Amino acid sequence: MSVSNWKEREREQRCNDILDVAETLFFSKGYDNVSMNSIAKEVGLGKSTLYIYFDNKEELFYAVVLRGVNILSFMIKEKVGKEDTGIEKLNAFKKAYEKFIKKYHEYFQAYNYLKSGRFDLNYMLSSDYSEILMKSMFYSVHIPSNFLNANETIKEIFKLREKIFFTLYKSIKLGIKEGTIRSDVDPLKITILQILICENMGNLPFDFRMIIEGQGLNYVNFTKELDDFVSQLYIK
Repeated sequence: MSVSNWKEREREQRCNDILDVAETLFFSKGYDNVSMNSIAKEVGLGKSTLYIYFDNKEELFYAVVLRGVNILSFMIKEKVGKEDTGIEKLNAFKKAYEKFIKKYHEYFQAYNYLKSGRFDLNYMLSSDYSEILMKSMFYSVHIPSNFLNANETIKEIFKLREKIFFTLYKSIKLGIKEGTIRSDVDPLKITILQILICENMGNLPFDFRMIIEGQGLNYVNFTKELDDFVSQLYIK
């Protein structure tokens, strides 16, 4: 192994070690209660050395979120890919998302926190983000390298979000073609609706949970009833 390759592997390992520590602290204490000082102390590095690997706390958090989105994307791709029909793929998508929330709830919470408004992601996106995203999804146009004015981690997160979105969109389109999904519905709107439900049902506010329980329903039964209700809007 060349010296340059060895140094690169050493750097990669050090980055992973730092990320492991940052992830543990973010998950246990919450983003706002973690500092670069506390991360450096926990990993056994000087603060100045930590900045060699990561520019700031935000970059570390983005990298942790990327880990989770990578897992989610893989789970969806694997589960949906095993099915043949559009309706089966749609159901597989929802099950994969549900499994991700249950098995990797801390990653899911971090992912939601990224999208909560706590981070000003708008400045990272070019003004024609929506147009480029739509073209990339519907016309197989790759997102240009300078599309995002953000760091590479944010770029990867949004690219994976695009893949997740398009996986569901294609499944719904296939269902329409096969006749298992109504032909008079807008596949784009249904895709957005289903993803919104997937993303938010796993983060249902406490007061809503209390209302559900007050009606004699548990969370699992409520989510199933909601899914059945929404499905009636577009499934034949």
